[in-house]
This record gives sequence, C-alpha cells and structure tokens, in this order.
Amino acid sequence: MKYIIFDIDGTLSDTKKVDDQCFIEAFEKTFGVNIQNQNWAELKNVTDWGITEEIIQREFNRIPTRGEYDAMLSNLLALFQIEKERASDRFKEIPGAKQFFRKVNTLPNYQIGIATGAWQDSAKLKLEAIEIDPSNLPFSNSSHYKSREEITLHTIEQLNQRSNLKAEEIIYFGDGAWDFKTCQKLGIRFIGIDVNRDDKLKDLGAKTIFSNYLDPESILFEL
Repeated sequence: MKYIIFDIDGTLSDTKKVDDQCFIEAFEKTFGVNIQNQNWAELKNVTDWGITEEIIQREFNRIPTRGEYDAMLSNLLALFQIEKERASDRFKEIPGAKQFFRKVNTLPNYQIGIATGAWQDSAKLKLEAIEIDPSNLPFSNSSHYKSREEITLHTIEQLNQRSNLKAEEIIYFGDGAWDFKTCQKLGIRFIGIDVNRDDKLKDLGAKTIFSNYLDPESILFEL
C-alpha cells in the first residue's frame, strides 16, 4: 500500500497567480497592509493561516483575532468568486490533473489524500472548479493547522485510519519550495509539478519532476 498526497495550487489546479492576487487584495482590504512585494518563501509557514499570522505579528506586534481571520477568508472568497465569473480560465486544472487524480484513486494498491496550505473553503472552491470532490477523501488544510508539516501529517493520519495496511511509502505531489522542504523534513518522497518549467524545484534538488499529467503512464511508473 502506498499513500499519494496532492497539494492543490500549482499541483492540481493552475491557480497560483489568481490565488496570490486575491490573497494580496484581501489582505489589504482586511488589514490595510500592502503585501504586494512579500516573498512567501521568506516566511516560516507558507499557509494561509501562517502567512496571515506572521505578517500581522510583524506589522502590529500581535496575532489576528478570530473575527479578523473570518473577515480575511470572507474577503478572499468574494474576490475568488469575482475572478471566477470574470475569467474562469484562471481556475483551470494543471493539464491532465483531474484524469490522473481519478485514475490513481481507482488503483487497488494506492490511497490518495490532499494536503494544502489554503484555507478549507478556498481550497474547496478551487477543487470544485476542476471537478475534484474532496468530501470523501483524507483532506487537510490551513483551517486545521498552521504549518505544512502538521497539515501533511494530519492527512497521513486520516489515511492511516482508512487503511488496514501500513503504508510502505508516502509520495507527495507539490510545486513549491515549501512542499519540497516539508517532504525532506518528514522523510516523504517528493514528485514535483513544474507547470511553468522554471527549474526552481530542480535547483533545490528535486529528482522527479513533471510539467503536467499528460503522460500518466510515465508518472505511474515513478509511483
């Protein structure tokens, strides 16, 4: 039995640009802080919860209130809906992702899950746009935990509860430097998705990288 875990933005859905844009706009609307030039990789926890907390601590020397987190999420979802209606192609899948995801989910020796740094409602919106339903899958996100490590471990815990067999290997599909580093910390095998072909994952040391899922047999060979 192998566990296959997927990130969302840049891995299943080609939504990194619209996600960054809407997050930045929602942040300024909620907190009055312009984070246009923020480099996510400089932050400790590159998750919606972690980014919000760390920047507010830096700017105001406090953590956000529950009401502020709720307002931030509400503003973010509203901006996503506007962009989705204005330009639905900004919420498309990574080529071949939906079909590959569904194929792996039918294979007898694999269990699949989702672990994302997005908040749950925004993650579901992006998955819905590419016709992937996480409701019956192990699924963790930034509404549950602040760090990538905790989110990934929570998905693994859910997979363990489902399976009667111990996983012989865990494989994570991701696109970000933080995904790769999380896998290194947890001892998980990493498969990179580099849709922009910018070689950032390769430069970090990732060994197995695909630009999309249009050659599923080649990817399955690596599982």
